[in-house]
Amino acid sequence: MTQLTIARHPAHVYHPIQAALAMLGRVRERLAAWSARRRAYAALLSLSDRELQDVGISRAQALFEHDRPIWRG
Repeated sequence: MTQLTIARHPAHVYHPIQAALAMLGRVRERLAAWSARRRAYAALLSLSDRELQDVGISRAQALFEHDRPIWRG
């Protein structure tokens, strides 16, 4: 009879450098999302009243969105 041995490795090994890089990646993604949201809010204000009406929002709603904190998207 042949004996089969299976190498056992921990399911998850903690690597501090990889963990730090992953965290920095998440921070970078969050900052990019906030930047995109800030640009979108500013773009709303650049639209004319007619364009805002076409989008389905009022000038007051555009101002509200522009004044909203970017992290509360």
